[in-house]
Amino acid sequence: MKKRCLPIIVFLLVFAGLQGQTIKNSDQLKEKLESINNQIADSFLHNDSSIILNYYDYKQPVCMPEYHKALYTKEDIKSYYTQWLSNFKINAYQRTIYEVQLLENYAVEIGTFAINCINDKGTALVYDGKYLNVWKIQNNGKLTLISEIWGANKAIDGSAFSSIDIKSAYIPKSQIKKTLEDEVSRRNQRIGELVTKREGEKHALEFFTKDAIYLTYDTPMLIGMENIKPYFVEHEKPNGVSIDSLSIRASKMIPLNKYVIEYGYYYVDVSWDNKKGKATVTGKSTNLWKRDENGTLMLYRQMVNHDK
Repeated sequence: MKKRCLPIIVFLLVFAGLQGQTIKNSDQLKEKLESINNQIADSFLHNDSSIILNYYDYKQPVCMPEYHKALYTKEDIKSYYTQWLSNFKINAYQRTIYEVQLLENYAVEIGTFAINCINDKGTALVYDGKYLNVWKIQNNGKLTLISEIWGANKAIDGSAFSSIDIKSAYIPKSQIKKTLEDEVSRRNQRIGELVTKREGEKHALEFFTKDAIYLTYDTPMLIGMENIKPYFVEHEKPNGVSIDSLSIRASKMIPLNKYVIEYGYYYVDVSWDNKKGKATVTGKSTNLWKRDENGTLMLYRQMVNHDK
């Protein structure tokens, strides 16, 4: 009994020690997050989701898994991770931080992950991708995980995750000033217009800062306009597919001076072969907007993934 309790006691001591350190700068924050990521990676190797759940916000968490609807309660997030870990045997798991943005008492962490695992049928899966996490920093330095979103660097078979099923919950409504809500809504509406018209170059230039980072599905992170613009030009070519309608809805938002963290959801109706083929694509995003010198909200960091 004593031997089994020892790892738990050690984790609690480390957890308490890390959480009690006041954060003074971004370097210290990154060091703290690297320690947390090492804990998370190690816990997944041991089929233990308790560590990441201990960091999650109790009130309004947002978890945006790839190939699944977004989750908004700690109980649903726990169920998701329990099912994920029961379906896969993880042999190697590495998380590497690319950057950390320190914004008032919040932190936006972007990084990469590499997972080598075997599913319950004995099939190997190499799952390499990127992630974007939002943390809240308490006065005592405690870090609380507000949200996370992740996605693969290349197309993988989403059916590998189809056995994970959590009942969909309501999308939380934003609780911010109506003027900001309307402003973000207008920006999202304009994105919908450009995507429907397949104007990829305008999409990139009108919405992304020159030093933006775009993390989308089935490709590594795109850094800077020199990589983002060519992606949108190619991605939004018609190629025989019609975008019949596109709706982007915002839910929870966190205003931070000249920045806004937004959680968005998209619904796209597409057709091809003179509408003989039709499909609806749904997904979600975590967006970090930044006001430019004219006060216009521009996408500074954005991550997107599909629901299935």
